[in-house]
Amino acid sequence: MMWPYNPNNAPMYQNYAQAWDQGTYHQIPEEEARQHYQSFVQNAPPQMVQDVHQQYYEQMPPQQRGGLLQGIMNALTQRGYDPRQAGIQETDPYRMSPQDAARLTGYAQQQQPDILHQILGPGGPLGSTGAKLAVAGIAALAAKQFLGGGGGNNSIF
Repeated sequence: MMWPYNPNNAPMYQNYAQAWDQGTYHQIPEEEARQHYQSFVQNAPPQMVQDVHQQYYEQMPPQQRGGLLQGIMNALTQRGYDPRQAGIQETDPYRMSPQDAARLTGYAQQQQPDILHQILGPGGPLGSTGAKLAVAGIAALAAKQFLGGGGGNNSIF
């Protein structure tokens, strides 16, 4: 499990962080990445979860980010939630800022903790390579944050 930080898992964190640095996080086994991602979003402090998502969205190709956000918004709407309740400024997923994208993702997870698994998982509307990359990328970036190399002062160390 990725959170809380466990020194016994340091090699795993280092592997994930290295995968982030080298851009090879697509090689992380999908089920493993999904488990670490779920653990991270459910157990890490909400601000850290939002910061990691925002940092990931800043580096994600806009078209890919828009597709992922469209899926999240559709899933929320289908479940009776208004995505604007997330406090986002822009409702067009292809024009949304990384900050709004992170806010929307956090809101979706609060309302429906398994929403991302449902839309990103096998058989879900976004069970595609791009979605799998997002999960692995965010898990890798979270590991980098844990090791204190997140590029900001919001590391947990």
